[in-house]
Amino acid sequence: MILGGLKRNLVEDDRLWELVKRANHLTEGSYESWENNAPVLVPLMERILVRAREKEDWLVYFFDMSRLFWLIRRNGVNDLRRAFQLAELFHRDNALHLGEEAGKSAQEWRVQVTAQILGFYLEYPQIDDGKIQHMLDIFREFHERYGSEWNNGDYQKIMCLAKLNRDKELAEEAKRKLERGDYENWCYVCYYGLQMIGYYVLCEDPEGVEELIARLCEQAIPVKYRWCFHLCESAKEGELVYEALLDCLKIGRSRMFARFFAKWRHLYEAPETGGEKVTYRVLFHSLAGDWSDFEERLRLAEKDDRDRREGKETPLDCLYWSLCWYCYFQMLERRGTGTVWMKLGEDGSRERTCLEAAAYFEEQADLLGAQMNQARRRFDYESVKRTHEECFSGDYPVLGGKI
Repeated sequence: MILGGLKRNLVEDDRLWELVKRANHLTEGSYESWENNAPVLVPLMERILVRAREKEDWLVYFFDMSRLFWLIRRNGVNDLRRAFQLAELFHRDNALHLGEEAGKSAQEWRVQVTAQILGFYLEYPQIDDGKIQHMLDIFREFHERYGSEWNNGDYQKIMCLAKLNRDKELAEEAKRKLERGDYENWCYVCYYGLQMIGYYVLCEDPEGVEELIARLCEQAIPVKYRWCFHLCESAKEGELVYEALLDCLKIGRSRMFARFFAKWRHLYEAPETGGEKVTYRVLFHSLAGDWSDFEERLRLAEKDDRDRREGKETPLDCLYWSLCWYCYFQMLERRGTGTVWMKLGEDGSRERTCLEAAAYFEEQADLLGAQMNQARRRFDYESVKRTHEECFSGDYPVLGGKI
């Protein structure tokens, strides 16, 4: 249940408790029920925020804000407008010093909200370095004043910032906190394992990545955290390797990508079965020689382009996905496919060459990359693009031969 951590004895106001119970009733069962009920659930949780603020129930307020922010950022909901509104609401209330005298539990959730907003901001070029630094300062201040070992897991967002800026000093700060985190109630794989994979990639330590993946696959972690292996979708070798490959591409580690792909190529050689196609997985499967589901892949490329134009996904995701399709259609052309039938941009569906499709996605990636470079001094789009080109070029350095 989405607000299951709130018990009756913690909520004094009867009306507020009724709203909390209703939200929990809507989220009994799987996460799918949360997304299915989002049209009712999201406005309900906004009403809880208003009521909790009126009653100065800061535990309910920050807990609800954190869970609501998480919900509207899920793929099945993905309400970007509301996410920005919620971030502005936080800043307004923070400027008014609301909730500063709240108890320990409320403040822990407050710290988490600051981390969530920081992580969200990273993906938008309209949030420049100055605003990012301001949000980072707020997080550090709150973590210092109110944070606990449980909040150390929130440093996963700081590691994301470190990777984006290739900032090894910031990554070391995040590593120290993550190593002292309490993961009894949070997934050890997601909040620690995946972040440390990124850390080793950033620090150009391939052995560290391989050893960590092996240790996680063997479940060689503290016993009290092993429950996550039964619930977490990322707690599998294929998912861990996938994250390592992504980090190599986004941080600019071509040689590490080549090493890891050669080691784990077998994970991508057979056609995918079940589930929706994922853009980077399409690229990895193609690199491994799996060219199945051709029409499904074209429709996914169209969807990614449509989502970008309609603002349904973050600019940073759209940048990476555009680079993927730029590489994919170049690979497709080298393989001997001359033309595809697709709808891209404002054009209707028509036949176009693979090189035309590649050029279209390259242009979109370059536009977004220029925006990110302008907003973030340490974001190096040219290096990100070059890494994609090196890893998916005709002559692959580790696999050898032509694609």
